Amino acid sequence: MPRLEDKVRRAAYTYVCHVKSNELELSFDDFWAAICPAEPMPKAPNWPIAFSRDLLVGMRAGDEFVDALCRKYEID
Repeated sequence: MPRLEDKVRRAAYTYVCHVKSNELELSFDDFWAAICPAEPMPKAPNWPIAFSRDLLVGMRAGDEFVDALCRKYEID
């Protein structure tokens, strides 16, 4: 069973992919394949992009990995 930290990281990548694929006008699937080619592809979130962005804001406050991921992909 995956550790909680692994689940948090996967969620963060999913939300980053959701936000950035929209900003760059790419499909979620194509962006996921570009940033996480070795990982199984999750389903794209079915909520608004702003919700994924808000989730990342909350997650990055308490997690150095999520903060670094947001900085790397320029998510404020």
